[in-house]
This record gives sequence, C-alpha cells and structure tokens, in this order.
Amino acid sequence: MASIRANGHCKCQYIPTDNCLLDYYIRATALVFVPAGYTVLGITRMKNQTMLDTTVSDYSLARMSRQALQMQSDWATLGEVIKLLQYDGHCSAPTDIPEFRRRRVHAGQSVFVMGQEFGGIYVVRFGALKTVLTQADGSEHVIAFSLQGDLLGAEGACKQHYWCETFALTECEVIRLPTDDYFSPGRAGDGIEHMIYWAISREVARRQSCHAITHAAKSEVRVARFLAGLSEHHAAQGLSPRCLRLPMTRRDIGSYMSVTLETVSRALSALSHLEIIEVSNRDITILNMEALVHYEG
Repeated sequence: MASIRANGHCKCQYIPTDNCLLDYYIRATALVFVPAGYTVLGITRMKNQTMLDTTVSDYSLARMSRQALQMQSDWATLGEVIKLLQYDGHCSAPTDIPEFRRRRVHAGQSVFVMGQEFGGIYVVRFGALKTVLTQADGSEHVIAFSLQGDLLGAEGACKQHYWCETFALTECEVIRLPTDDYFSPGRAGDGIEHMIYWAISREVARRQSCHAITHAAKSEVRVARFLAGLSEHHAAQGLSPRCLRLPMTRRDIGSYMSVTLETVSRALSALSHLEIIEVSNRDITILNMEALVHYEG
C-alpha cells in the first residue's frame, strides 16, 4: 500500500469515489495530512490518483477514527511549538501540519540520560523537570529547572551526546525537535532553523542569569531571586505570578543554589517573617512583589 507524499507527509490529494460517507469521513477527521510513516487505511496509489481498494465497513471507519485521534494526540504542529516558545519571528513553513513527535514522561522518568546519543532538542509542553549533572565522585548537582515553554538538551549538540540527565518532577509532556533534519545540508530555509537558534540563544541567556542567583552573597537573597524568576516565568505563560506551587523539593533547590536543605528552609522562613511571602508546604504566595524583586538581605 503506497501513499502520495508532500513535504514529508502523506497527502491524500484526490479521492474519486461514490462512497460519500467515506469521502466525508476522511475530510472531516483531518486525515488529509498524516505524519510521515503512516498511511490511510483503504487508500492506494493508482495512476497519479488515490483510489479506494476496498469497501470500508462501519467497524473500519471506527478503527480509522481511533487511529486519527491517536495520531493527533501523538504529534504537535509548528504553530504549537511557536506558541510554546513565544517566538515572534517569521516561519514560512506550514504551521498546522503535525510533524513534531510528542512524548509523555511520568514523574521520576528521564527524558534523556548522561552519555546518551544526541537525538534532538525538546520543548516542554507541560510539567516541570530538573536537569542533573553527575560528578566523577557520584555526587549530583541540579543545574536547571525547566517548565512549560523551556528548551531541553541543546548542550548535547556539540559532542553529539547528552552530558547531563533530565528527570520529570511531575507528569510531563515534551515535543522533540529533530535538529539533524533542520540543519542538514541543502535544506531550503523556511525559518525553523532561525527559530531553533533563537530558542537556544534564549536558553543560554537564561542559564547565565540563573548563574548569578547561585553567586549571591546571602542565602535569603538567592532564594528571593529564585522565587522572583519563577514568578516571572509564570507570568510569561499566562499563570498567576503571585501564587506559586514549587514542583521541586527544598533539597533540589539547595542543590541548584549550592546551599543545604536547612539553609533553604531558613531563607523561606526569613522571607515569610518579613511578610514578603507566605509559605504553606510547597505553596508560595508572594505578598510583596516589589520587596521580593529588590530584596538584598
């Protein structure tokens, strides 16, 4: 069984058939575009046209419907990636074609592990993750927390393997961008490469900004800057900038800022005592945003 392909996707361009129900079904369930590697059940190529080769029963229609819904849930469009990254540049590529594979990652599972062969970069669709670097002595250091719209794995491109490990802190979903496909020689530019360059550059800038947090003089200042950065990220994603639920443990925060668990707890208590924040387990309410942003201990 073969299919007509266009731009890396199977495309049913013409369906000459007297079966109006099937024709309506294929068009109504968005099976005009199907991710590469899939074919439409019951369609085969004959003399530059696609023709019905079987009579499709109600059971087959139901099966096709389930397959269509499954494919839609497993793939993301360029438009969704652009929205998640908040990219305001231009892409000439179609934005409504499913072409990026989604992947569900359960809490505690890894997106990739240290030393694994580089297989592209990922955009966080939802959830929270932490990236950990394991030292030669076996100790682990948290080097980043990632939330919706953040980029994962870009540092693996230089040596073609990931040099750290990223774990899911909550139920997550990520979208894979196969960078080898978009940076291959001779590929016509459509703006996607520039979007990926932009996203990587933004991630580098964020890492540099976060590096300043871990080198603040006082632990209270480090925690205040961390919470302010988390609040800013929430606001950028359309969430409440004042009501935060920490997906990471205090131990993880301590590892990230190179302080102990007890130091993080004391810093949160100090900020709460000053009525800058209110703490209830992992729920943080920012009472005085200006004081938090400008806090210097």
